[in-house]
Amino acid sequence: MLTIEALPSVGVGPRKFCQAWFGLSRLTAGEIADQETHVGYRGQCIKLLSQVLGVTECSVRKWGSDLNFSAIPEYHKLSLAYALQAANMRIHSENKAA
Repeated sequence: MLTIEALPSVGVGPRKFCQAWFGLSRLTAGEIADQETHVGYRGQCIKLLSQVLGVTECSVRKWGSDLNFSAIPEYHKLSLAYALQAANMRIHSENKAA
């Protein structure tokens, strides 16, 4: 059983969220830079952030022109932390069942 204390209290930035979601966080800094500069990566992040947060892709684009999306509202960062925690719990649960 989970307690309220198990919920994230600190948000995750869009760049770190995309890195984790797309499996880049396990790579070296150089490998991450390579992946992030591939054509279409920013577009994939925009689409992912839009779907996870329930906002339009246009809204996500307005948050910034780079992968940090500096103008993202703070409450969305917390939602990203919740989404990552839920995804990690699912993976853990699937691994446990296997």
